[in-house]
Amino acid sequence: MTINELVDLLYQLKLADLNVTSLFKTQTGFNLTRYVILLFLKKNGTVTQGCIQRKLQIDNAAVTRHLKDLEEQGHVTRKRNPENNREVIVALTPATQDDLQHCGKTPEDKFLLALFGGQFTPQEISQLADLLQRLGRLNLS
Repeated sequence: MTINELVDLLYQLKLADLNVTSLFKTQTGFNLTRYVILLFLKKNGTVTQGCIQRKLQIDNAAVTRHLKDLEEQGHVTRKRNPENNREVIVALTPATQDDLQHCGKTPEDKFLLALFGGQFTPQEISQLADLLQRLGRLNLS
């Protein structure tokens, strides 16, 4: 592989990411990262902001921005931990907990699943997941 081929490949990956995240937001009304945060809270219950940050592997400022927007939209609550004032405790609102019970069952979710299912076989999706995990583990050391 040449450096030009690598650059082309990485740019295709970037364009694909922009395309699918735009499709996701158009269909669901949610930024993908915020949706992942909501699903993480659904699965894990009340957690600290630091826990979310570690799970999503993004910086603290980004998590704060996402949570601020989700709180303003009425999806989460944030409060200081009374036992450790440096920690922020995050929880889903009851309304969002109810909404997430329908996750994967809404017409928008079904459309996305059909779109991807129509383009890729389960084996291709599994291979893509494996390749993306391997890409995510690359490092310079």
